[in-house]
Amino acid sequence: MGNIPLLKVENLQVSFELQKGSVQAVKGVSFSVEAGEVVAIVGESGSGKSVIAQSILRILPRNANIDAGSIHFNDPSSDSAAVDLASLDAKDEYLYELRGGRISMVFQEPMTALSPLHTIGNQVEEALVLHHAKTSKEARSDTEEILRLVGFPNPSRGYEMYPFELSGGLRQRAVIAMALICNPAMVIADEPTTALDVTVQAQILGLMKELQKKFNTAILMITHDLGVVANMADKVVVIYHGEIMEAGNVEDIFRKPQHPYLKALMAAIPHFDMKDGERLVSLRDAGKSKSSDTIHKLAGKFKTADVSESNGPHLKVENLCKEFTTNKGSWFGAGEDNRIIAVDNVSFEINRGECLGLVGESGSGKTTVAKLIMKALETTSGSITLNSSEGMRDVVDLRGEELMRFRRKVQMIFQDPYSSLNPRMTIQNILAEPFIIHGLNDGRGNQDDILDLLKLVGLEPHCLNRYPHSFSGGQRQRIGIARALALHPELMVCDEPVSALDVSVQAQILNLLNDLRKELGLTNLFISHNLAVVNYVADRIAVMCQGKLVEIATKEQLFANPRHPYTKSLLAAVPYPDLDRLLDFENIKYTSSMEADDWGDAFKPSQEAGMENIKIEDGHFVLANCNCNVSELRA
Repeated sequence: MGNIPLLKVENLQVSFELQKGSVQAVKGVSFSVEAGEVVAIVGESGSGKSVIAQSILRILPRNANIDAGSIHFNDPSSDSAAVDLASLDAKDEYLYELRGGRISMVFQEPMTALSPLHTIGNQVEEALVLHHAKTSKEARSDTEEILRLVGFPNPSRGYEMYPFELSGGLRQRAVIAMALICNPAMVIADEPTTALDVTVQAQILGLMKELQKKFNTAILMITHDLGVVANMADKVVVIYHGEIMEAGNVEDIFRKPQHPYLKALMAAIPHFDMKDGERLVSLRDAGKSKSSDTIHKLAGKFKTADVSESNGPHLKVENLCKEFTTNKGSWFGAGEDNRIIAVDNVSFEINRGECLGLVGESGSGKTTVAKLIMKALETTSGSITLNSSEGMRDVVDLRGEELMRFRRKVQMIFQDPYSSLNPRMTIQNILAEPFIIHGLNDGRGNQDDILDLLKLVGLEPHCLNRYPHSFSGGQRQRIGIARALALHPELMVCDEPVSALDVSVQAQILNLLNDLRKELGLTNLFISHNLAVVNYVADRIAVMCQGKLVEIATKEQLFANPRHPYTKSLLAAVPYPDLDRLLDFENIKYTSSMEADDWGDAFKPSQEAGMENIKIEDGHFVLANCNCNVSELRA
C-alpha cells in the first residue's frame, strides 16, 4: 500500500433535510487515518463527530445527504485501488462486506447496542458467521477466544449469558469483542467509555490500547473527553459546528494549542491543580460569569435563614442503613428472599454553607443516600437530623405537614436535565409548580418570583412560554436549578448534575452552583463519580464503596494523602488531559484485581486493636475493616 493512508476523508460535507430547510452538519472536513494509528475526533454535542462516523460506514439517517467530498478506504484485504465509500450506492454489496468485516464500530451505550433477547455469544459471533465460512463449533471457539482476550473471566459461561446479567464494564467488553471478532482494519469507537465509571473506563481504555497493538488495528475515536484523548491518541482532530478548528499530532495539540476554541475547551475542564478561587472558563464566558452580578443583586431575596454554628452541623447522618429485599423465586412468590444492603452504617456531617462531595462508582449507594435524606425512601435504621431555621428536625420520623415543610428546606437537582422536566409543561408552569404544591401561590402565580428565578440562573423572561425540548442540555439544567431554588431551600442535594453535559456547558453549571452556594448561603451535598468535578466544588469529600463510607477528608487531604486502597484506585484511574500524567494501565489492572483480603494488610495493626475508623489527621478518617471487593465491583 506504500504511503497511502488506510482511510482518507477529503472535503466531506453532510446536510440534513428538515421541515424548515436544509441544515449543514459537516462542512468540508478532511483528515486521514494510517494503519495501526489512533486518531481522535474531539468536540461537543452537535459538532458533527458522530455524523462523520456514520458517513464512513454509510449508516446515515434517511434525511441525511453527503453533498460533497470523498471517503477513500484502502482495503488491506484487496489488491484493488482504494474505494470511495461516499460515492457508493447505499445498497452496494461492498458496504455489507465492509461493515463489521473491514470497519467495525463500538457504540457509546452498551446496553442499547446489545440485543436483550440474544446471548452474548450469539451476538459476538454474528459478524463472524456473516463474513466468514465457519462451522458452529469453529464460531463458538473463536468467540470464546475473543471473549477471553477482552477480559471475560469465564468465556464459556459468558458466551451463554444475556446482557442484563452483566455489569456495564463487561457489556462494553462484549461490544468490543463484537467489533474485533473479524479482525477489522479499523474500529470506530463512538464515545466508548462515556457511560462507564472512572475505574471501568480506565480498564476499557487499557484494553483497547492493548488489543490495538496486538492486532495492529487503526482506531478512529470519537470523544469529548480530552483526558481520554491524551491517553489514547496519536493524532487529534478538533471539530466545532461541523468544521475543523485544529488538527495535528497529540504532542502539538496538548503542548502548543493554537486555536481559541481548543484553548477554551482545555480551560473548561476541572483539574486537580486548580488554585483556590480559580474559576473554570466556559466557551461563552470570560473569567467571571455574567450571572454573578445578578446573583449578588438577588441574594437578599433568596438567601437562606442563618443558623448559629453553635447549634451543630446543618445536616447530621448517623449509622444510616438501607436494605432492599428481592424474591429469587417465580412471579407467584415462591422462593427465598434475597437481602441487599445498599447503604451500610454510613455516618457524616455537613456544616452550614459547606459543600460535601460524595463520590463512588455506580452501585456504591450514593444516590440511595440522597433519596434517604430527601425522604424519597424509608430508612432501615439510623438517623438523619436537619438543623433547620425552624429548629432541629429528625427527618426519619417526619410525616404529613411536617414532611411538607421539611421539603421546602431540602431540594434536589437531578442528573438528567432531559427526563427531569415534564415535556408537556411550559417553563412558566414548571417553575410555578413548587409554589402551587406547597400552597404558596399568591394569586398572580408568583410571577415576580419566577422572573427572578430565571435571572438567578442566567435565563431570559422570553423563555417562560417555551417547552423543555426547545432548550439545550445546559439550559435545561439551569431550569432544574431554578425549580430547586423556588422555595428558598437551605440544603441542596445535587445528584450528578453535570454528568450529562459537555465540558464547556459543565463549566457554566459548576460556576453557577458555586456562585449560588456562596451568595445564597446554601449547604450542598454534591454526588458524582467525577473526582475532578468534586474537587472543584467541594470543601470535603466522602468516598463510598459498596454501601460503606470508606474515607472522608478535606479535598486537600484526600488528594494529597489518600489512604484507603479504594480511594487510591479511584484517583489512579482518572484520565488527565496532560501528556506528562498518563494513566498507568498496568497498575490499574493490578488494583482492579485486588481482593478484599489484600486491603486488610494496610490496616492490620488497627484491626488487631479493634478499631473500625482510623483517624489519619484532623478531619481525615478511613474505614479500616471494609469488606469491599474491588474485583467484584468491576467485574
